[in-house]
Amino acid sequence: MDKNRFPRHPKATLTAFGALGTHLRNPWVTGWWSAAMPGFGHLLVSNHLTGIILIVWEFIVNTQAHINTAIVLSFTGRFQEAREVVDPRWLLIYTAVYVYAIWDSYTETIEQNKFYVIAEREDYPISPVKVTPLEFGFARKRKPLLALLWSFLTPGLGHVYARKMEEGAIIIVMNIVTAYMSHMNEAAQYSLTGDFARAGAVVDYGWLLFMPSLYCYSAYASYAAVVEINKFYDAEQSRYLGQEYMTPDFTMPL
Repeated sequence: MDKNRFPRHPKATLTAFGALGTHLRNPWVTGWWSAAMPGFGHLLVSNHLTGIILIVWEFIVNTQAHINTAIVLSFTGRFQEAREVVDPRWLLIYTAVYVYAIWDSYTETIEQNKFYVIAEREDYPISPVKVTPLEFGFARKRKPLLALLWSFLTPGLGHVYARKMEEGAIIIVMNIVTAYMSHMNEAAQYSLTGDFARAGAVVDYGWLLFMPSLYCYSAYASYAAVVEINKFYDAEQSRYLGQEYMTPDFTMPL
């Protein structure tokens, strides 16, 4: 079998929507992101469809059960109000799926790590260029700190910079929905003019509590994506130069 034509365990590839690949990850980190926001752990391992389903589920069930509102009330010591605001009909639905999201992303990470070990041993070449009617994609090095900066300015932009277009689109849509439903921008405007009472009155804390997880995940995932894509670039360059320019009788120095 031609090793260059039939990669059974590819480490990475370029698609019309950017770079896609697998690498060694800590399963506990993936599980933690699922705990912070169901769906994030699956996005981290590029299971985008499962991630979208869990994120939509989180938005619907969390807001209907008023879980985030209860959390905010609990943090301010209003425990009786927190108990009264929670809808138990939705809360019981929430628990099982929340635990499943953590478990599934954890186990998926373990399986992808096994896949990566096999791919590393088989050492199939990584395609450095992808040309389609939608995109002209080519491998190049990017700066992780720039991905971090763009993510903090607007969640999702760091992923666009890293050419992780599917994940970037998901996070951008999440940012728009969350900012609109929480009235975050209105509250920021009132705060800048010194009207803090009005800012506190207009904001919806049930939706606003999604924002910390969204910002932190976007920054972490985009930074990590650029680091790993740079490794893929180095691996592809090393393989190409070794095949094309290194003579068979070259002796590696000890």
